[in-house]
Amino acid sequence: MSERILAVKGGLLWDGTSSEPVKDGAVLVKGDVIVDAGPAKDMDVPKSAEVIDARGKTIIPGLMDLHVHIFQMVGPLDYHERFLIPESLQLLYAVKHARQLLEAGYTTCRDLVYPFPEYTGRDAVSLRTALEQGLVKGCRLEVAGVVTSTASHLDVIRPHPLRHMHITADGVDEARKMTRICVREQVDWIKTTTTGGMAGGPTNDPNYRNYTQEELEVIVDEAHSFGLRVASHAEGIIGCRMAAEAGIDTIEHASELDDETIDTIIRKGLYTTPTLAPSYYRGEVMGLSTQYLPKKLGGKPFDQRHLESQRAALEAGVKMAMGTDCGHVFPPGANSWELEQYVKKLGMRPAEALLLATRNAADALGKLDRLGTLEKGKIADLVVVDGNPLEDIRVLQDLNRVRVVIKGGAIEADRRSL
Repeated sequence: MSERILAVKGGLLWDGTSSEPVKDGAVLVKGDVIVDAGPAKDMDVPKSAEVIDARGKTIIPGLMDLHVHIFQMVGPLDYHERFLIPESLQLLYAVKHARQLLEAGYTTCRDLVYPFPEYTGRDAVSLRTALEQGLVKGCRLEVAGVVTSTASHLDVIRPHPLRHMHITADGVDEARKMTRICVREQVDWIKTTTTGGMAGGPTNDPNYRNYTQEELEVIVDEAHSFGLRVASHAEGIIGCRMAAEAGIDTIEHASELDDETIDTIIRKGLYTTPTLAPSYYRGEVMGLSTQYLPKKLGGKPFDQRHLESQRAALEAGVKMAMGTDCGHVFPPGANSWELEQYVKKLGMRPAEALLLATRNAADALGKLDRLGTLEKGKIADLVVVDGNPLEDIRVLQDLNRVRVVIKGGAIEADRRSL
């Protein structure tokens, strides 16, 4: 049986390589691989090909979000109740969220774990496998296992009676062993924490460190020895600086940066994910109080210091990839709201913002050879958008305008009849 041939043609083609878009472009797909991408007039489309007419629309690479909490229940429960729902129900929510992410144009996402009892990544690996085998429909998933210390962000964020239900790792030997346990579960990433966070009580503070430098370096060393990369929650300057020195591959939030830390990040070729959505979506979209952010960074309000740090990092040339921290307040499927914040609050051009969710994200995952751009030989992940996100990034937030989503050469969402 011959492989299916699919041609998406006639639209404005932005291939994610940072080159200028091509008017009347086309992408030719055979099986799950791109065999050609460029001007439609230069492309030989076989008569047997299924053709998607993209005239008046824009063709872009499949989008990526590198910081999602796919298992986190989104709904009416209060903060503490979310920790009490059965793991089986959490899994069902994760299946739903994977589908919502894909239908919003996010063909690849990285799940960075929510503090439920199972920290090693086993449940996430099961979901990843189900998605790979086609048992359920959803985004391609990269999953993490957690190595975190006692009294860390991911420890004390839990209600007090539940803190005994998971394993923490303290000291270099325990940190090394816990990393190996996660590796044994076949996760793709190791997630750790270098500072506290904004929720979870007085001992969970973004200005407090979670690990010593030696413990962090052991986690990175052990993960890298197995070919895995490491992500870390890092908000206050102490944790951001330590994460950079340890060679953490992606520094999540990076909420407080100084010149020295920025220089280290650049010198080591590390990535940050800005995650602006959690700070602003609650107030600007939901109209709710932002009093859940009472803690400060460097003596300044959290949001102010976070923005200052991101602007300084961007100006200096720090490599950034998109991450939203979606789950709970920020719902899966609304992810492209984050891209609008890069334009509005960081001053990026729409094309620059899109690079964070395509080429840069693939590079941060170590998969730029397969994902992130529309080029010959890469996996066929692409989105057909009604409108031009290079002029107005907000069009990606209207799911009715995300007309066609293709993952691995298969049409996974089709709104052409709308």
